[in-house]
Amino acid sequence: MRGKLWHTTLYRMKRILVTGGAGYIGSVLTRKLLKLGYEVIILDAFVYTDIGIRGLRPHSSLHIINADICDVASLKQSLLDIDCVVHLAAIANDPSAELDVALTRRVNLDIYPVLLNAAIKAGVQRLINMSSIGVYGINLNHNVTEEAPLNPLTEYSRCKAKTETIVEQYNSDKFTTVNLRAGTVCGWSPRMRFDLSTNTLTAYAIVNKKLAVWGGEQWRPQIHIDDLTDFLVELLAIPSEKIGGKVFNAAGYNATVMEIAETIKGVLNGELELTRTPARSDERTYHVSSEKLARELNLTSKRNIRDAVVEILAAYQNGLWKNPDDFLYHNVKRIVSMENTVSC
Repeated sequence: MRGKLWHTTLYRMKRILVTGGAGYIGSVLTRKLLKLGYEVIILDAFVYTDIGIRGLRPHSSLHIINADICDVASLKQSLLDIDCVVHLAAIANDPSAELDVALTRRVNLDIYPVLLNAAIKAGVQRLINMSSIGVYGINLNHNVTEEAPLNPLTEYSRCKAKTETIVEQYNSDKFTTVNLRAGTVCGWSPRMRFDLSTNTLTAYAIVNKKLAVWGGEQWRPQIHIDDLTDFLVELLAIPSEKIGGKVFNAAGYNATVMEIAETIKGVLNGELELTRTPARSDERTYHVSSEKLARELNLTSKRNIRDAVVEILAAYQNGLWKNPDDFLYHNVKRIVSMENTVSC
């Protein structure tokens, strides 16, 4: 259990800007914030449609700005009277970032000083930056900690590593910044993604009743989307001296790809043909420690990979999704299907 819930203390933000608030993580976080009584402003370009927050539009405490993060005028407008920014907006995942490297750098890196300076000028008190354990690259050590050297191997992870440094440099007595390095996120979201390992394996196992795993021994830390969004909520209210200028791993559970596949097979009551194929080149592997998050902030995961699989199966049985290949569930497919999705 996570123990103390910081957001129930007297110190509490009121108006929260969630960039990318209609996305896979953002649509779950937005629901939690509204339920807890926060006023939420979403800044989102809706590249992946508004399906994640469509049902929330009538909510009196939700305000939506339809613009991309590089639209400076809209960005500054979104920061008015904001207490805290949860920065999720990005061209997300390695394949998406490689489609247009120059654009990725503008969206995932160059916008940071603009955002941070504008936030300080607007009187924002706190910024929570979503990073990734991908910054560690291939690391054969077990329980990699925040002190380990970074070895980003892709444009996406290289941008994440650089933004962490920028965010840390802006931390001050009046403006608290913190970086959260997330593991691969899993579980059901109103803006679902089937291009993330547990989600992908689960979807194709359900539809095809068979699954081929490449290699299988590579480690893939998986964090349930509800745990990650719970952590983001808690970071709104944890005292600044505990988080200011720091970075925390939120890796969730370390599991091999084959262990993930075996978990899916168990949920499907063995009704799955599971085979192993040779490993591909560049099979990144991570085994990451989240002990600092637990030790210093008393935040620990409550859900596991099986919970995510069960949710995805239930969503399928309830008719919430049918075809895992639909472009709406895949960032790369969606971006490729559109022209001029983001302009900076």
